[in-house]
Amino acid sequence: MDVIDKDISDIYEKRSGDKVEEEFQRDLERPPYIQEWIQKNTFHHSRFKGVDSLVRMKEKLGLSISLCFPTLNEEETIGKEVVLMRQELKEKHRLIDEIAVVDSGSVDNTERVAKDAGADFYLSSEILPQYRSYSGKGENLWKSLYVLNGDIICWIDADITNIHPRFVLGLVGPLLIRQDLSYIKAFYKRPISVKGELHYTGGGRVTELVVRPFFNLLFPELTGLAQPLSGEYAARRRLLERLPFFNGYGVESGHLIDILRLFGIKIIGQCDLDVRIHKNQNIEALRSMSYRILKILLQRADDMGRIEIFQDISDSLQVLTGVKNDYSIEKMKVWGIERPPIITFPEYRKKRDIPDIDASDTSTERVRSLPYTASLMFHNNLIIPRLKGKTKRELIKEIVAVGKGKILNQTKAKKALLDSGTIVETPIGKSLVFLHGFGDFVDDIIPIIGLAPNGVYLKPGDKDPIHIVFAFLAPEFLGEIYTKIVDSLSRIFSKMEHFEWLLRCRTPDEIIAFISYLEAKNKIIKMLKVENTYQAPF
Repeated sequence: MDVIDKDISDIYEKRSGDKVEEEFQRDLERPPYIQEWIQKNTFHHSRFKGVDSLVRMKEKLGLSISLCFPTLNEEETIGKEVVLMRQELKEKHRLIDEIAVVDSGSVDNTERVAKDAGADFYLSSEILPQYRSYSGKGENLWKSLYVLNGDIICWIDADITNIHPRFVLGLVGPLLIRQDLSYIKAFYKRPISVKGELHYTGGGRVTELVVRPFFNLLFPELTGLAQPLSGEYAARRRLLERLPFFNGYGVESGHLIDILRLFGIKIIGQCDLDVRIHKNQNIEALRSMSYRILKILLQRADDMGRIEIFQDISDSLQVLTGVKNDYSIEKMKVWGIERPPIITFPEYRKKRDIPDIDASDTSTERVRSLPYTASLMFHNNLIIPRLKGKTKRELIKEIVAVGKGKILNQTKAKKALLDSGTIVETPIGKSLVFLHGFGDFVDDIIPIIGLAPNGVYLKPGDKDPIHIVFAFLAPEFLGEIYTKIVDSLSRIFSKMEHFEWLLRCRTPDEIIAFISYLEAKNKIIKMLKVENTYQAPF
């Protein structure tokens, strides 16, 4: 998967000045590499209607294919989908080697219907339970990698009413005929039902109103994708196991951006499946979906240095509700986590007979090199501009009180923080302390910052006081992210003025903005690759 984009300058031939200017103006709107990608990597499902030839190609390549449906209360449609795929592509033609359903905890008859139709059924909460279970399609997809056996994984949404073999053929076909492709997205017309009538335009509202404009602004390389949020796609396991997964809305857009930054656009393809009919979501659901996806897009854009965010990005969506003179703001939690690449988990590596990750292994180095922006983790309500405690125990009591709304067991959290304490002595003679606790007393990372301009001695006899306290609570499996945060913060506060300026910040907004600013400087230094010649102190 060593794919390198050609330099755009190589595309131009020597032409007259007027011709070059004309092409330049056109290419500003439609860059040549996007046109080249569309022509080469866009397919129509009719090209893959010869199932027998696909089976022969699969067998020649020695590959296995898994089909998986992520579900939540899909009793009305899942049975028909499984039966059709089983009969046509597993029994009549041996293209698919296994069909599975991974369920988020349906309360209807999805499980019974899926099993009766011939699918292997798994509850997401029972897969790798030691790493907790979260709601959302992305969680089902991530966990399905552990139970599925295929070299190629094909995911199909379970709510399609016009299901047809083309939904699989058009996605796995390109992966069988093109070994340079690793990820195939579906696109199609998406009719929308208005007052009981089906209209063949108007579907894909979040794509057209949120994602496509965002891609045009900050990820122009992805603008050739017809439907970046389509729920049907197929990919090679060796790629999927190296990608992080957002647990809910945004898993699709997150995948595309991560593939772009790690491997390049050329390993992505797309296939036209004609028409997809399903139940359209209401505007309230689309509002929450848009908010979550937009937050993920902003996070990734910041990670890649395409924008810099200098303020807290809230997990809550505020909506004006009411009628006449009775109005109020309703706060809706739009929450989600990011699952690390599954190849980083020992249970997966053991099951797949993959050696432990070695720093010298170039194939896994891409997993380690994912950027991380610590400041995006911080929220206004988890920042204490002026700590009042005078001892470690008092500080921890103050810290836990701030995070109590997100901490499931405050007693366990306090004990974990009391047992920790990594003091980082910076070259300027000032010290930071990192308190951490890992366990089941939280669902996600909870980072808390506290400032003590006058200094606090953690225990009697300490030589120097502590001025900045960073506390982190997280589930065990997110420990790697904690390490990245510590590394980032330790570097940026190793210069005297950075340390002192932070202590002058008096509000949570000022603190977040300042840390974001320092991280942005750090990214620029790395991007320009001048760390060896310019002694950056952060």
